[in-house]
Amino acid sequence: MKIPSLSLRQTLMVGVAAGILLPALFFAGFQVTSKLRTERALRVEAPLNQYADVLSRGMAVAVWNLDRGVAIELVEAVMRNPDVVNVSVTDEFGETFVQRGEPTDDSARFLSEKRDITYNGARVGSLSVVMSSQRIEREARSELLRFAGALALQVALAFAFIWPLFNSRIVLPILRLREGASRLARGELNESMASEKKDEMGQLSNALDTMRLDLGALLTEREQKTEALQRELEERARTEEALRVSQTKFAAIFDASPIAMSVSLVEGDVRTIDVNSAWSRVFGMERGVAMGTNGLRMGIWVDPAERSRCLEIVERTGEISNFKAWMRRGAHGAEIYCDISGRMVALGGERVLIMAFDDITEKHRYEENILQLNATLEHRVQERTRELTDAMGQLRAAQSELVRTEKMSALGSLVAGIAHELNTPIGNSLTVASTLQDHAASFADGMSKGLTRSRLDEFVTNTQQGAGILMRGLQHAAELVSSFKQVAVDQTSLNRRTFDLQSTVTEILLTLGPSIRKSAHAVVSDIPADIVMDSFPGPLGQVLTNLINNALLHAFDGTPHGTVSIRAVVEGTDRIQLLVTDDGCGIAQAHLARVFDPFFTTKLGQGGSGLGLNIVYNLVTKTLGGTIHVASSPGEGATFSMSLPLKAPVITSDTV
Repeated sequence: MKIPSLSLRQTLMVGVAAGILLPALFFAGFQVTSKLRTERALRVEAPLNQYADVLSRGMAVAVWNLDRGVAIELVEAVMRNPDVVNVSVTDEFGETFVQRGEPTDDSARFLSEKRDITYNGARVGSLSVVMSSQRIEREARSELLRFAGALALQVALAFAFIWPLFNSRIVLPILRLREGASRLARGELNESMASEKKDEMGQLSNALDTMRLDLGALLTEREQKTEALQRELEERARTEEALRVSQTKFAAIFDASPIAMSVSLVEGDVRTIDVNSAWSRVFGMERGVAMGTNGLRMGIWVDPAERSRCLEIVERTGEISNFKAWMRRGAHGAEIYCDISGRMVALGGERVLIMAFDDITEKHRYEENILQLNATLEHRVQERTRELTDAMGQLRAAQSELVRTEKMSALGSLVAGIAHELNTPIGNSLTVASTLQDHAASFADGMSKGLTRSRLDEFVTNTQQGAGILMRGLQHAAELVSSFKQVAVDQTSLNRRTFDLQSTVTEILLTLGPSIRKSAHAVVSDIPADIVMDSFPGPLGQVLTNLINNALLHAFDGTPHGTVSIRAVVEGTDRIQLLVTDDGCGIAQAHLARVFDPFFTTKLGQGGSGLGLNIVYNLVTKTLGGTIHVASSPGEGATFSMSLPLKAPVITSDTV
């Protein structure tokens, strides 16, 4: 579509209108947009971040304590801002804790900020605050409309004022200038075009008059330009000379470099155009032999495929570095290991490849020797590991044997205790039986001589008393044998049965009676009645025996009379807490963490094997299915606390 031509007046007026309207509209739009961004940052984005920060810190305690009242007060305080659209608080599981406001979409008129709610370093929920910029945008549109109305009024007033001035000050002077320019085009240079006015039109008239005067000096100006061109040619010649000097210096540096270097044309078969003296020394070839050929034809590459791969990398990336390859000194010389680097450059419209070859053969040999030494060291480490594994197996076997020996020693102590306890009732019964035998013999002698009534009554009375004493002694021995039998069966087997805890502990203490009395210390039991367990009385007895013996051996150094107490407390419906406490010297803090370790003892060679408490730990945690802990302070005794289930877990082969 052809644009209609406009007159000068029309063009000037359109230009003036455009000059007023377009900058005004542009700067007004820019100002309104900038103000909108500023208002949005100050009234929406800054409060949004502030609300998110304040709420995320204020919500931490409320979310942690599940206090929705406090959380709602905080949220509603923020919702008083009309620009706040939605506030949502969720807990750590993603469930809504508090939410106020209307749901929003993802349009640009809504801004949202999210924060994690943390309490003491732990994440307990998340916060989302959404604000709207609609109110600010409405204010901006209103301001823009007011500005447009004012601008329209300004343009109308400007036209009414500028139109007469254009005619008198611009249009008419331009018409006069057009007439003078026509005279210049016709070569009429004698008539002056100068103006007395000092405005732009007058300046333009004076400029045209100056141009008229300058046309006469055109030839002189051309001569000056010719001289300037000559000077430029001389400067270029000096630049070329400096370039030749630079090339000479480069050639000297290139040849003096201690690193073997070559320069090759990339086009075609990568022909070598120059090498330095170091290259000749490394590869054993004169410069003249290398010129015009390439490394493949010279035979300096041991593996031609390495050369192809090297050139492929250079072609793809324009450079190469740390490329390792085996090369050869001459066509049939010794092999050398080189570190190759290079770069492709453009010289005179041609691509040139500058390569450097660093002989690292000795370094490579050192690295191979180090790798071989590392392999040998690794083999030695493996052998040492196998030796340590074998030693660990032997140590475990020795530990098992010591555990078995410990159990046999406990059984021996049990037998000794049985013998000691049975000695008193059986000895008493034997004495009574002997006395009755003597009385019977005396009574038989008396019968032959004649018995009196008093003698018969005495014999009957003595016989009844002796029989009563004999029955009580034998009954006591029978009870001891029954108790010892049950304890022996329990301690030598893993039979599971239902038993009364109080009776079982009493039987265990009965078997330990001789060793307890021998130590001059006391063991007291405070076990509530009617605690029935479905467990393993044998391992439980071994645990109590080892704990009591451990206390008698270690706890009362320097104490003539100490006390070991055994207490039981029911925990809930399915567990008991069994406590073994002594009032001895206690356990050093440095030893508390190791008391259950195998072979750890402070009485090595003095009756301690270091396995008693380790056996206790294994029986409690594996066989009985419980836990054991020790608490002690020096000089305040020690307490071994065991938490045991009333019904022990089923034993598998892994827990035995």
